[in-house]
Amino acid sequence: MKKVLQIIFILSALVLVNNSLQAQLRRGPSIAFGGQVAQPVGEFAMQFDGYPAGLAGNISTPLGNSPFEVGFGYGWNNMGSQNKDISALVFTDSTGTPIYEEGTMRIRSTINRYQAIARFRPFVGRIQPYADAFAGLEAYKTKTDITIDKSGYSSASNSTRQHLDMTYAFGWAAGLRVRMAPNIFIDGRFENITGGQVTFVDKSTIVVNDDNSISFQTKQSGTNKYTYQVGIAITF
Repeated sequence: MKKVLQIIFILSALVLVNNSLQAQLRRGPSIAFGGQVAQPVGEFAMQFDGYPAGLAGNISTPLGNSPFEVGFGYGWNNMGSQNKDISALVFTDSTGTPIYEEGTMRIRSTINRYQAIARFRPFVGRIQPYADAFAGLEAYKTKTDITIDKSGYSSASNSTRQHLDMTYAFGWAAGLRVRMAPNIFIDGRFENITGGQVTFVDKSTIVVNDDNSISFQTKQSGTNKYTYQVGIAITF
């Protein structure tokens, strides 16, 4: 009888330990975000001079308790920016006289990337390597706005999209998460992106005209690139 009780006690303890481990290893949704730098490669490197820096993030959720996940990612990279002092038309008074104030025209060229993600993350311990496949769209956009400083307070107005072109993007990524605290990880990530042909503004040709319009030339190129990202991941 004593042996039977011992066996029952041991089996009960094993079940409790197993349940505790399963709870600790439960897979849940995660969100990751961080700073990112893009490195143009191939034709894109010949047409664009620079390493667009920006921000990126993604959200993923597991398929049951399997190592496979699906999710959505977003990236923003700055392709170039400049500011130019201008005289901005504020309003026309009752006599029809135009009233101008000193302002600043801001010119911003960016890449916005939207992608669906399929992920394989085999481990849920302290160190978690993972691999992604993804596909989506990229928008290459140039916008301007005008800011006027009034008593130390600046307000932006007259936001105008000067150029927009979109293309496809797909590729793969490899990442590594290292747990720093419960549910909080340092997340490092590399992406190999294949991008389609796109037309974008050549930042070296932008000219602000006397009427505060801008003129520029464009370039056309494939958009293959590598990205390097470091940030934080949080699991739920």
